[in-house]
Amino acid sequence: MLSIYTLIFFLFLSPLTAQRYDEVAVRVIDALLASDRLHNNFLNLPDYGASIIYDGIWEVLERWPGLGPRYLNQINSKLDNYMRTPGTDGYKVLNNITIPWPGDIGDELGLFPIAYLGRLGYYRKYPTVLYNNTLDIKISTLVATQYVVPWPVRLKDGTIARDGGWPGQEGHGTFVWADDSFMGTGLLSHLSLLLDRRDLANIAGSMLLLIDSHLFDSASGLHFHGYNDFNKEHSCCKWGRANGWIMMAHVDALLAIARYGPSTLFDSVLDNFKKHAQGALAVQSPSGLWHEVLDVPSTFLETSCTAMFLYSFNTGVSKGWLDAATFKPAIQKAYAGMLTNIPLNGEVQNICEGTGIGTDVAFYEARGRNYLLSSPGLGSVLRAIASMDI
Repeated sequence: MLSIYTLIFFLFLSPLTAQRYDEVAVRVIDALLASDRLHNNFLNLPDYGASIIYDGIWEVLERWPGLGPRYLNQINSKLDNYMRTPGTDGYKVLNNITIPWPGDIGDELGLFPIAYLGRLGYYRKYPTVLYNNTLDIKISTLVATQYVVPWPVRLKDGTIARDGGWPGQEGHGTFVWADDSFMGTGLLSHLSLLLDRRDLANIAGSMLLLIDSHLFDSASGLHFHGYNDFNKEHSCCKWGRANGWIMMAHVDALLAIARYGPSTLFDSVLDNFKKHAQGALAVQSPSGLWHEVLDVPSTFLETSCTAMFLYSFNTGVSKGWLDAATFKPAIQKAYAGMLTNIPLNGEVQNICEGTGIGTDVAFYEARGRNYLLSSPGLGSVLRAIASMDI
């Protein structure tokens, strides 16, 4: 007899949904690699979007290692060249050349080594004598310890912050961005998992609790995009991808913290994750997708936040952190909805371009959705696909 989850899945089934998960992943990767060859737009480290795309590709290859021969040479060549090319941040880090502090913790420096940690994880699972992990470990550890952990712009309570916020706001070093939940902890969580660094897992989890304390809205279960500690004001809106960043960051931190056994830190991060998951579940649209501004149904249905929630829900259910009876129907709806934005040519549609903090809903609704500018959310689509049925 078919389970209720299977029946729900077929209720939302479309011709695209019937394809195997790995086939969908191949379409997406083939399209982005073809676009990058033409436009040089998706795999340019140290850009955070490129970092997550690499990470997503490695997660796909770990899940379906038979795809390795299709992609390994191109991906490895790109990563190796970035390390070896004078002038790049990768080269500077490995050669002890000082890099000035960027304007934010992860957009251009603090996140890019997850591309190398993805490679480390893949070859740890599928070893070969052709791979030497020395430089991947070195570049990741140096960025984490020299740039992320000692990040200088913080609130008095230690929360990572930025000098810039949104129009009309006064403040200097007082702006908390939801984006920085992932940009500022993603590398630490990945590094902790692969190199058994409990200290980094603890830093990531503790930072997420601080960010939650400033951005979480208990009434909706969602997070504001920004907060200004100078005047104690939140930004206008609960942007979809901002909430996606926060939820993915919590999941990745929980995976890292959990390996060290029960702790009050794990319990606190998990409690916040579960509250956020319930808040997101409450505003999922009937299509399975989520809106650009989560609690404003008039805004467009956006793919990258949907992918981030899908990855997070999948991982939460598989680890027993989220109730399967509650979340599996939402997972099947989200996957079917996401596939409506993945055409046969693999060029994922309706991903919001890179976005600062806005002052009103109209700002977010007007953001572009050009495929060539979709790198900030494209890697999360791959992570979501690779997480299906884990």
